[in-house]
Amino acid sequence: MCTLGSTLLRMVNLVESLVQRVLTTASVVAVARLGESMYEVTLTAPAFGDWRYVPGQSVRLALGNGLSLRTYSLWTLSESTVVLRGFSHSDGPGSRWMASAEPGTRVALTAPKGVFVVDQEAPWHLFVGDDTGAVPLLAMRAALPASASVRGVVVSREEMPPLGASLPWRSSGTLLDAVRSLELPSSPGVAYVAGEQKACLEVRDYLRNSLGWPRRAVKVSAHWTPGKRGLE
Repeated sequence: MCTLGSTLLRMVNLVESLVQRVLTTASVVAVARLGESMYEVTLTAPAFGDWRYVPGQSVRLALGNGLSLRTYSLWTLSESTVVLRGFSHSDGPGSRWMASAEPGTRVALTAPKGVFVVDQEAPWHLFVGDDTGAVPLLAMRAALPASASVRGVVVSREEMPPLGASLPWRSSGTLLDAVRSLELPSSPGVAYVAGEQKACLEVRDYLRNSLGWPRRAVKVSAHWTPGKRGLE
């Protein structure tokens, strides 16, 4: 019979094997501060060459000795590098890591995944978010052809640096106020709403209940909410 010690060792080896299959170990090669609390972190790993990515998708990083998983939106993916952009907007594990990352730091992460991506069949596109949602929204916006019909707005708590494809910025007001002020086509398009959870749900409910948009026409990606574990 197996002893308790050998059984535990087998379990540990099994867990380690599963983790190695799911997570990729990468190294930080560059860190840039793009704004008062916005950072860009560049990672490198040979496995990135086998990854596939659709703008809007995200990765999960294992932080705090692997005990905390936090989600980060991809800015770009190349053959050997992944560029993450994010905000240090709280004292949570994710914000602390983004603010303290430095070249040489090792980190484990999942491959890109997620359904918060552009609907190629949409008659027109509505992008709405706060500063924490700007990264996937702008990446998605940049992936659209020049002929695409686009509306949108990002509400930022601080002056933002140029981030690529443009969306109008506002420095005050709520996401809901920003959406209400937009001149939108009379028929629904597809909306992509990213940022603080409560604000995103308010926009979702407005589009569905007040404007009559179908449920599937509003995609929401909650990036943070005060005091909620995993989204702090």
